[in-house]
Amino acid sequence: MYVEEHPGREPATVWLHHGVGSTHAWDTFLPVAAGGRRAIAYDRRGFGRSEHDRRITTTMFDEDVEDLRGMLAERGAAPAHLIGHSDGGTVALLLAASAPEVVLSVAVVAVHVRGDEGTVATLRRMGPPDEWPEPMQRSLRRAHGEDWADVAGRWHDLWTSPGWQGWSVVDELAAVRCPVFVMHALHDDLSPPLHAEAICHALPGARVTWVDTATHDPHRAEPDRFVSELQALWRDVEGGNG
Repeated sequence: MYVEEHPGREPATVWLHHGVGSTHAWDTFLPVAAGGRRAIAYDRRGFGRSEHDRRITTTMFDEDVEDLRGMLAERGAAPAHLIGHSDGGTVALLLAASAPEVVLSVAVVAVHVRGDEGTVATLRRMGPPDEWPEPMQRSLRRAHGEDWADVAGRWHDLWTSPGWQGWSVVDELAAVRCPVFVMHALHDDLSPPLHAEAICHALPGARVTWVDTATHDPHRAEPDRFVSELQALWRDVEGGNG
C-alpha cells in the first residue's frame, strides 16, 4: 500500500480517495486543510501507486476496511479523524461502525451507502473508461499510470454489474458512534441525495451540508466551506482545542 504522510500534531487525519482516485485527489487540500494535524493519505489496493493486481469484487469495501485498520495500527495513528470522498467515505463509515475505538470522527463527501439505479445507469451511460472525456483520462493516467484504463475498467465493471444494485451498508450505519459530517451535492448523478438522506435517517445527529451543484466533487465546488466544516467538527470532538 502506498502511503503519504504530512507531519503534525495528534490526533491524525486520514484522507481516503474516491473510487478510481488516488492520493493525488487531495493534493490541493493537504497539508493545509489538516489545520496543523498529522495528515495521512494512501492509495487503496488496486489504485494509484499501490499494486494494481487486485481483483475488485463486492468484497472490496470489507477488504479496504481491514487495510485501513491495519494501516492505522502500523503507523500508531489511532484514534483518528477520517475523511472520505465517494468510495473512501464508505470505507470510513464502515470502519467507524466495526471498530469505533479507532475513529474519532468521520467526514464523507458524495458517499455511497447502497446500490441505486441512478448511479448504475449513469456509469453505464458513460461507457468504459477509454470512452470517458479526455480530461478524465488525463487525470486517471496521472493517478494510475499507463494501465489506467485497466484499473478504472475493473472498478467500472463492478459498479455496472447487475448484482451491485442490491449492495447496501445501510444496516451497518446504526453502529457508528462518533460524530459524522456529510457534504453532498443536490444534483449529483453519481451519488444522488438518497445516500446522504439514508445516513441522516440512520444517524439523526449527523451534520449535513448540501451544495447546490451537479458535480461529484462538492468539496471542490466549495473548498473553503468544506475545510471550515471539517475543522469545526474536529474542534468539537477535541474539546475546543485546535
